[in-house]
Amino acid sequence: MGLSGRVPRRVDAATKAGLLDAIDEAVQADWTIRRACRVLELGEVRAHRWQARRARGKLADHAPGGSPMHGILAQEAREILALFDQWGQVDRSHRKLAYRGSYLGRGVGLTLDRATGVARS
Repeated sequence: MGLSGRVPRRVDAATKAGLLDAIDEAVQADWTIRRACRVLELGEVRAHRWQARRARGKLADHAPGGSPMHGILAQEAREILALFDQWGQVDRSHRKLAYRGSYLGRGVGLTLDRATGVARS
């Protein structure tokens, strides 16, 4: 596993599996999970969560970021970049640029039809 000291915040699935196997072996040798976790320098609650995830077959972490509900659409990104190209030298602050975009009716202030990506007022 290549670990020494406390278990880092993020470890891959193989390392988790190895730590859980070590805990399983310790429990079979009449150790408590608490004692095994203390020796491995792994939080007991964390070990229990990993055991539950292993039972579900989902020991690997999910990719970061997820699927943000309020992410910027491609049309919004194009409009923001066009606004910056036109006004970036005048409005150097992102706040000023956002304000200009809102009163010009461009950029994030627009309501977009999510199906077509077309801006509407």
